[in-house]
Amino acid sequence: MTRVNLVAVQVRAALEDYSSAEAFRGRMEGLMEEAAKTVDFSVPTIVCFPETIGLWLSFVPEIYDDVSDCRTIRQAIIKGIPANLGRFLGACWRFKNLGITTIFLETALDAELTYRETFSDLAKKYGCYLQAGTIYIPHIEYEPVKGRHALGKRVYNIAYLFNPKGVILQRLPKNYLSPPLERQFRFTAGDRVDLHPVETPLGRMGTLICYDGFHESLVEHYDSLGVDIILSPSHSDRDWEKPAGFNHAITVGEAWARHGVSAMIQGRPNIKFAIVAMMAGRVFDLEGQGCSHIAYNTGEVGAPASQFLLAQASSHTAEEIVHVQVDLPDGC
Repeated sequence: MTRVNLVAVQVRAALEDYSSAEAFRGRMEGLMEEAAKTVDFSVPTIVCFPETIGLWLSFVPEIYDDVSDCRTIRQAIIKGIPANLGRFLGACWRFKNLGITTIFLETALDAELTYRETFSDLAKKYGCYLQAGTIYIPHIEYEPVKGRHALGKRVYNIAYLFNPKGVILQRLPKNYLSPPLERQFRFTAGDRVDLHPVETPLGRMGTLICYDGFHESLVEHYDSLGVDIILSPSHSDRDWEKPAGFNHAITVGEAWARHGVSAMIQGRPNIKFAIVAMMAGRVFDLEGQGCSHIAYNTGEVGAPASQFLLAQASSHTAEEIVHVQVDLPDGC
């Protein structure tokens, strides 16, 4: 058996976290420093950050001084585009695309570089496997002749996974986009063919981004491929204590406990654990609420959260490091 730390970083995001690349890096470093106060990183460790952690890198650093007083995304776009009109129109011409996604295409290389270097360095510094939440970008490639460049004109919600040497093991797009923001902005959904396990000394890891973890066929897909640990960077913009949209008899929080990925792994023959990292805090008018948690497969189909939860955040609005040590079978 191998002793392993499973860690979910629940982040209370704020606009100033994205005022510059340096501000973002400093904020993420601070979160890992907080984790290190309670987690023994000399033990093999898997850390998961929330969905949308890199969203605002796509345009806030460019226009922070112009939009720091804005209260909504729409206001920020209205104020930000005129200040960068020449660049925006040039991008529209280059990408033959007129819309919000043009902004994400134009800034993709800078945003991805900040995101990638920040989390690669942190994975290396702490010697851990690090699921770096998500960022909204096109697929980005590097080759000696062209250097770093975007592939295509589609923007995805992509999660990067790093190993303890800071190497990218996987870049994976979200399959099922969440309303309203992801659909309004016309982001592109990924395909389940992208969902393949990553083989590591700690077992096979598979990523399901937020809403993907509510789809039984995707959990089934990973289980059939022998995945041991599901990593689920997540962001719920619903009020955690209000009725769920599809079932007013339960709250949003109860819906996550009954129907989310942690409930779906129960009784599966291969998946053993799920790490769900939630976003909290508010940036413009996008607010995150949710209780990050770590669950294990009890072996019983339909087991309730009271039985499968190993650790859970104490608040759905506060910042918190959720962690637990577990034993993984050797060769897991």
